[in-house]
Amino acid sequence: MEGKNKIYKNRGELVFETLKQEILDLELKPGQIISENEICEKFGVSRTPVREAVRRLQEQGFVNSVPYSGTQVTLLNLDNIKQMIYMRVAVETMVMRDFMDIATPLWLEEVHHMIRSQEALIQEKEFEPEQFYRMDADMHAVWFRATGKRKLWDMIQAQQLHYTRFRMLDFVTETDFTRIIKEHTELFELMEKKDIEGLEQALKEHLYYSTKRMKYQIEVEYKDYFEQEEEEN
Repeated sequence: MEGKNKIYKNRGELVFETLKQEILDLELKPGQIISENEICEKFGVSRTPVREAVRRLQEQGFVNSVPYSGTQVTLLNLDNIKQMIYMRVAVETMVMRDFMDIATPLWLEEVHHMIRSQEALIQEKEFEPEQFYRMDADMHAVWFRATGKRKLWDMIQAQQLHYTRFRMLDFVTETDFTRIIKEHTELFELMEKKDIEGLEQALKEHLYYSTKRMKYQIEVEYKDYFEQEEEEN
């Protein structure tokens, strides 16, 4: 888990950051009910820091208060996820265009190294989906860092409450990580060739693929994880 060695200002911050990461990593499932008593017992703290943490989580959209039941982890919003992918394609395409203009052999080698690290990870008998997720995110962050747009990447990440969990669900249900690595390799090769049109199409297919692959999971297997669209009269 990220931040496990971080020093927190107080117990409320520790509870907040830990619960937030557990929600993003799907350790706490969409729709799951968690009670103050459970949280107090888990962290060995009083109700005061727990209530402060829950208040902050609620303000940021991670949880909802359910009368007489407790606190519920928010469900995934599919429309929000699709719009996030649309934004990722639009923004990342422009950033990758800039990256190809300034990419030195050293920057390209960093991308290549990350792909090799992904290959090494999936060779392990057991690895956690969040490990691959973080490697994937770190690779996409390279072109943002190289072009001086790290702040933009951080802004995108900060808005990914629904998309981050969707991607985690994607990796949890993925059975062929070699496909993802092949797509990353294709992106890398197109960068080397400075094939702008090919790169834009490959990036679009890469970012949208999960919504197509997970159609059954979204509609059936993990239906309860998603907000259900209201039927029009």
